[in-house]
Amino acid sequence: MTDAAPNSVPEADTFSVSRGELIYATTLIALASGFNYLDRSGLSILIEPIKHEFALTDTQAGLLTGFAFSVTYACFAIPLARLADNRNRVRLLSACIAVWSVATVLAGTVTSFLQMTLTRVVVGIGEAGGNPTSVSMLGDYYTPETRTRGLSLFNLGATTGATLGLALIGVIADQFGWRVAFYVMGAPGILLAIVVFATLREPVRGRFQDPSLAYDTDIGWLTAVRQALRPNTMRHLLVAYSIVAFGSNGAGAWLGAFFMRTHDLTLTEVGAVLGLISGLSSLVGTLLGALGTPWLVRRDRRWELWLPGFVYAAIVPVYIFLFYSDDVELVYLALGFTSFAAAAIVGAILSAMQSVLPAHLRAMGMALSMFAVSFVGDGAGPLLVGWTSALLAPEIGGESLRYAVILGVAVMAWGIVHFFLGAKHQRRDLVS
Repeated sequence: MTDAAPNSVPEADTFSVSRGELIYATTLIALASGFNYLDRSGLSILIEPIKHEFALTDTQAGLLTGFAFSVTYACFAIPLARLADNRNRVRLLSACIAVWSVATVLAGTVTSFLQMTLTRVVVGIGEAGGNPTSVSMLGDYYTPETRTRGLSLFNLGATTGATLGLALIGVIADQFGWRVAFYVMGAPGILLAIVVFATLREPVRGRFQDPSLAYDTDIGWLTAVRQALRPNTMRHLLVAYSIVAFGSNGAGAWLGAFFMRTHDLTLTEVGAVLGLISGLSSLVGTLLGALGTPWLVRRDRRWELWLPGFVYAAIVPVYIFLFYSDDVELVYLALGFTSFAAAAIVGAILSAMQSVLPAHLRAMGMALSMFAVSFVGDGAGPLLVGWTSALLAPEIGGESLRYAVILGVAVMAWGIVHFFLGAKHQRRDLVS
């Protein structure tokens, strides 16, 4: 395979994709997305037995589920996305799958906290390039009229991996131990990397791009960052998104440990709760959001920000109830609602960013949002919840995790305010 040029118009005239090839390529890329999210989130199921085997504190466990992955993921996302824009994407995707899959397998062999931390760092490096590369390829496999379908199937792969996979991982860990669970998560990805490299065809880059369109991209990285942060709406949105991610991701990373400590669930039961209840609710929420959000936005563009504000205002008290209540059946209902509601408004948040940024800054805007969410949400959220739990443990013992998560969730109220503040500026900042 040769590297695809950024714009290969002569090749685009002769490049064609059959229906069978399109289905095959979409299946492989969706599978990659499924393994991506499985390997990323599987640790939340396995953290409790790992913690006990290595005698970790909650702060150390929070580091494993948070910063060890998210800092690396954030730092490598931009350079790997740049490679996806300039090099052969089939090679890059297969390499990324291989890296995170091998690291996941190696996690099953570790004998210390440091070794486990290093495997999470390598998983973060591999997965940082997976999504940008996959989305770029699908954009050239599908026509502009059918591209939404391809990206929806890609997201379906992620949801399926997180839903069915987590349920399976809980059963495997319960029956055979957490090390075998890591082998089962990682080994199929190594095979998938080989199949992608050997059989997937690189689509022509910019295959459907209008050659008459020209964009002013002659700006440096720092200038692009400053311009992307110029709209007031964008600044408020970044604060809002990162703060609600802090609360929700901090809670999500500790859900498995919470159910095991507070409600005495087994690993199998935790896998079923997180995989089926949370995963299926997220799937339904994603589909409903895709259908209902455009109806609201057509009436007033500010619903791109109002809707997340109202939804998260409803999520916060339900989240607090989830971690405070001792009635496990009501807790399951609360988990389903929070998963459903949070998934329904992701599209509105991403659309709001694109509405206030010109085309040549939209990728930078997405990079800034993912950078902020990775550090504040995926990194600081789980770590600070774990630290707070360890701090409270001498006073309240086994209940420390419950109240640490509740404190983290309460911080989300700060982010809700910024959604509404951003809506006040949106009409002046609209560019599309």
